[in-house]
Parts: sequence; structure tokens; C-alpha cells
Amino acid sequence: MGKGHRLAFLLVCLAGCCYADDATSDSNKPATTQTWIDKLKKDLLANYDRNVRPTQHYNVTHLDLKMTIRHVDIDEENSIFSVYGWVKMGWMDTRLTWSPEEYGGLRSVVFHSYYLWDPEINMHSVTLESSGSAFIGTANVRVSFDGMHNCTERLNFKSFCEMNFRRWPFDTQHCSVVLGKTTDDDMLQITTLPAEWEKNDQINPMWQIVGVTVEKYQNPMEAQYEKYNGYQYGVVVRRKVQIFNSTIIAPAIVLILMSLASFWMPAYSSEKVLLNCINAAVVCAFLLFFTIHLPLLATRTPLIVMFFSNSLYLTALSLILSVTVVNIVKSKHSKPLHPYIKGFISLPGVSMFAWIGTNQRKTTTDEEDWSGEMKNDSLTEESCSSADEASQVQLGIQQDWIQFAVILERICFVIYVFLYSVMAASYLH
Repeated sequence: MGKGHRLAFLLVCLAGCCYADDATSDSNKPATTQTWIDKLKKDLLANYDRNVRPTQHYNVTHLDLKMTIRHVDIDEENSIFSVYGWVKMGWMDTRLTWSPEEYGGLRSVVFHSYYLWDPEINMHSVTLESSGSAFIGTANVRVSFDGMHNCTERLNFKSFCEMNFRRWPFDTQHCSVVLGKTTDDDMLQITTLPAEWEKNDQINPMWQIVGVTVEKYQNPMEAQYEKYNGYQYGVVVRRKVQIFNSTIIAPAIVLILMSLASFWMPAYSSEKVLLNCINAAVVCAFLLFFTIHLPLLATRTPLIVMFFSNSLYLTALSLILSVTVVNIVKSKHSKPLHPYIKGFISLPGVSMFAWIGTNQRKTTTDEEDWSGEMKNDSLTEESCSSADEASQVQLGIQQDWIQFAVILERICFVIYVFLYSVMAASYLH
């Protein structure tokens, strides 16, 4: 071989060695049409089986759960509790780890949950359209280089909740949801973190979340058929009552005062009858309002309904008493009071109730008319002195009846104050 051919052969060999070195140095770089994320996903999922638990069969897989409640709502008519928020899950999968230096410094990547192991976490309750809904399956999972998986899924869940309207509209409801998994595998350990909830009044104008408790879910009835590994979140919500203070509490106070004021109107006044009729009509209107807005199948009658119902009974009794007192005062009595009744109203502790006040002027006029009639009738039969004595006797009888009517109203006033106080205390306790 000539010198020219040998020189050409050496140049070809040298070029081939240089090309081989360049190919070797670029082997760790992705192709121009492939990103580091594409290469990482391809390498991680090459021999990955999503149906296998992400640890050895003799090791425990730890799954962390955390619920964040953003909004709650209650359908009182159907006893349906709705909760909206987020469910955060985290677990370790050592099969999906890598060195960031080998992939351009990439420390985390997002996978679609379809390609990864599914913990099959779902809501476990007697639910409606969300029955058996699993959270993993449509969400994205962020995987860190150390194998840590984090997933956040939207929570939109409805379940039945036993309502207690006993203290409506100042009621506090206790509802619960269960988050976990139905499984026979004891090697999956679920750990829950303290729940969080939004405290913004603008987000939840009707109900206020006052607390969320978390405890291990145990149901002896279900243990006979299947094992559920999960936690029960007890959500305590309180109704916001600012509007009810103006629409229910204030009118109730005014009705009580009007009912008590009827006992202090003049005994001869017929307006007290009209006042009690107005009270009865207003109370009936409120009871009709409660019938429309409260569930008819409530397990216990609300105290506010019982309060207005009892107020209607008391108003009816007050109406009967007012009619009776007006008739007693305006009627002319010829028979004296029973000695026992007269002795009772003469007691020092009872006679103080006979403060007539503005009734005196009216009763004095009635007594003068009664005295004039007695005198005219008596002139034809007896002397003037006998007529005066008879008139004084009849005036005394009339005055006793008036005093009895006034004392009866005052005693009923004290009784009504006591009854209304007991009713208000039992409701506001």
C-alpha cells in the first residue's frame, strides 16, 4: 500500500473515532424532539405495573389524607347534607424515583392518574348520585424525584344527614362523611391529617362551620360483610340567625308585651278584647309561616313552634278573661260576692292588686247612674232614707264585683309573666 493510501486510511479511522466519541458524549441528551419530561416518563413507566401496590408485599403502604371543606349546604326538606372542597392524598412509591442530575435537574413531574397505582379512595355513606365515587382516576398526580406522590381532587359530595330542628332557628346540626377504602389488605395504612375549613362568611352565608372531628370509622354491622378502612369526618354546622332576630324574635317579644298590656287596660275597656284578637291573628300567621318553611316530618317539634302554639292558647284564655271582666264591670249586680271570695280579696296581700287607677272615674259614673235609678224606684215604695241605704248597699255590691274583676286581671298578669318567662327560658337556654 502506498503512502497516499495509508494516509487516507488513517484519516478515515481518525474521523470514525471522533464520531464515536461525539455519539457517546451525546447519549445522555434527549433527541431534539424529545424533552426531559418525555424521557423521564418513558424511563419510569417502562417496567411499571399500576396494579401492584407500590411496596414489597411484606411492607406497609402509608397513605396520608387531608380534607379541606370550602362550603357546606343542607337541604332541610330532604335531609341532604352537601359538602364541597378538596381532598389531598399523599403516598410513597419507591419504584418511581430518579436522580435529577440525569434529567436536566427535573425534580418533579405530573402524571395522569391512569398510569399510576390507584389507592381507590372513595366516600362511604348513604349517598345520592355520588355513591361510591372514587377520587383517583381522573385527577393528576405530582410525583417527586424521591418517589413521593401528591394528588389533590375536588370534593363534591352529598349524603343523608339526620336533622334535629328542636332549637330552630338557633339549631346546630351534626353531619358526617366517611373517607376511606373497602379492602381486605391489612398492609394499607391510612392516616388522616386534621381537617381544615373556610371561615369566610361570604362563601357560606347560611351555615357556619364550628368544628370538624376526625375519628376511625367503625361499623359493627358492616364488619360482617366487608372491611372498610377509613375515617369519619363529623362536621358541626350552626345556622346563622341574624335575620331571624328581626323576623321572629322581635315580633315574639312585641306579642308578649301586647298580651301583658291587655291586663293593665281599664277594666271597662272593650279595646282589650280587640287587642287579644289581633294577637291571636298574628300568632296564627306565624304558625302558618312555620308550617310552610319547616319540614313536616321533623322528628321533634321545634321549640319556637311550641312557643307560638302555647302563646296562642294563652291569648285565647286572655281573650276569654277580657270578655268576662268587661261583662262583670258593665253589668249591674244585685247579689253580693260569696263570703269566701270577699274574704279572699280583702286580704292585705291580695287587696294591693285592686289598684284601679284610671278605672275609678268610669266606675264612679256607673255608680252614680245606678244610685239615681235606685232612688227613682224607691220613692214610690219607701222613704228617702230607706232609698239611700238601699242605694249604698247596691253600690257596695257593685264595687266589690269591680274590685274582684280588677284583682282577677292582676293575678292573671302575674301568672302570665311567670309562664312567658318559663317559656322564654326553656327556648333560649
